[in-house]
Amino acid sequence: MRKIIFLRTLAGILLAVSCTNVNTGQKVIHYIGNPTDQISSISIPGYNDSIRILQITDTHIDIPNEQEADLARYGERMHTAYMNPRRHYSRDISKSTVEFFDDLLLRAKEENVELLLLTGDIVNFPSAVSVQYVYDRLTETGIPWLYTSGNHDWHYEAMEGMPDSLRSVWEEKALKPLYNDLNPLYYSQVINGINFVNIDNSTGETTSEQAAYLRNQLTKPEPVVLLSHIPYNLGRGVNGVDTPGFKDLLLSSDDKIIAIISGHVHRTSFFVTGNMCQYTSMAGFQGASFLFDIKPR
Repeated sequence: MRKIIFLRTLAGILLAVSCTNVNTGQKVIHYIGNPTDQISSISIPGYNDSIRILQITDTHIDIPNEQEADLARYGERMHTAYMNPRRHYSRDISKSTVEFFDDLLLRAKEENVELLLLTGDIVNFPSAVSVQYVYDRLTETGIPWLYTSGNHDWHYEAMEGMPDSLRSVWEEKALKPLYNDLNPLYYSQVINGINFVNIDNSTGETTSEQAAYLRNQLTKPEPVVLLSHIPYNLGRGVNGVDTPGFKDLLLSSDDKIIAIISGHVHRTSFFVTGNMCQYTSMAGFQGASFLFDIKPR
């Protein structure tokens, strides 16, 4: 059963999504404030810990590097698209993608964030210099992070090769530091009693191997938060990855998966089914990030 309650506040609209847990009869509740603020509080029955998370997505970091001049022609269009300062999504200021990224990491420290979720297109294309900058800045925060790649992170436009093979090549050649030795295509990390599961869908699809991995993770006792770059087409709202078997697995597991956290579309959206809410965030190159508090019911 799903119940959506709108409470009008001075700050805007507060959305309280109350979802019945089919196993216990209790409910996971997603309290979503003014969508412009991009803040959600997720209350879980039977959960005995807490964690504060900041999602950063679609920052498109791009640092020119003379040593990669031979690759410049493949990144020219994306470099041109993000070379100039971008306007903040809610304030009358403009900054470079690098400056906004630094601001978001500063926010994470000020908000006492315990985990960063990087949900793809963090760099504009797989420049080793850009990746190293991101890695160094993340390390300086002292905050643990989990990363899943986006379609631009590993993609040099017009470079020959199939998406799967290009992704594999550039994960190894450039993106590897961001994974902290975890499997890029799928991995699980239990942190503060939440099972964070990465499924890389940045080619626009998922595989049977990834579905089998997620199915196994769903047998574990912890509630699941799923990280993917592209949102899933679960029936309405945001169009996205629509691999039939994987989609069915998500919809049949909405008592166990409490959230899907994704980016790609550069806008805020929410889709609720069962105990699960799929969130998408505005882009980091606009100065946006999404703050989540997960706590007991």
